[in-house]
Amino acid sequence: MHARRLIVAAIVLPVFYYYVMYLPRGFFLALVCVMSFISQAEFLAMYKVKEYQRYFFSLFGIIPICMTYKYNDIPTSLIVAMLAVVLFGRLFVRKYPENALMDIAPYVVSFLYIPLMLSYFVKLRAIGPEMVIFLCAIIWGADSFALYAGKAIGKRNLYKQMSPNKTIEGAIAAIIGAVICSLLLKAYFAIHLSLEKASVVGIILGMVGIVGDLVESMFKRDADVKDSGSLLPGHGGILDKIDGMLFSAPTLYYMLILLTH
Repeated sequence: MHARRLIVAAIVLPVFYYYVMYLPRGFFLALVCVMSFISQAEFLAMYKVKEYQRYFFSLFGIIPICMTYKYNDIPTSLIVAMLAVVLFGRLFVRKYPENALMDIAPYVVSFLYIPLMLSYFVKLRAIGPEMVIFLCAIIWGADSFALYAGKAIGKRNLYKQMSPNKTIEGAIAAIIGAVICSLLLKAYFAIHLSLEKASVVGIILGMVGIVGDLVESMFKRDADVKDSGSLLPGHGGILDKIDGMLFSAPTLYYMLILLTH
């Protein structure tokens, strides 16, 4: 399992770095749209949504990401309109009121949880491609610190009901790893943050990344699945790989606004 993880990482990470840093913004938009489509489809599949419905709605979820690319914002009216489509769709596709809320919930949650959060990747890319790498390196680095520290010294469960394998020791290692990655990337990209501010960013993103992992674990346990998908050998699905970043992307975006103005 670990060998496959390392092989996939060794192949994907250099390609991802080049793609983000050196290709035009439109290519990055396409990547985020693909990530959103696959992740949302994986989420809806966990809740046994019919195949054609999950693909259609996941395609629909790309709209706010494209709106962010064009206007650097998502109009509230668009969010209201898309949620209205979900309600009207449930009303006309199924003509019986039973389980209406349970039927609607996966669509609404997946829309709020995935494409809206991923739209902040587009905002970060607009600030600079290095900010996307900065975020990904911190979250993935924190994950690696947590994984190996948890296996080596982890004894106390962090939140057993949601994720039995996560430990307090692993969580502490994740935050330490996030700070280390934040400081290294700050120096590498010459990001205009002091050492203190870069450390604070690392601490907060490390903590938010842990929350993101736990939120996805909550959904997976609720849906009674181990992984969101199997697209990445040894890593699970796309959603498994980006769960820690879904809340971290907006967190970093607003921290940058706060700390650099």
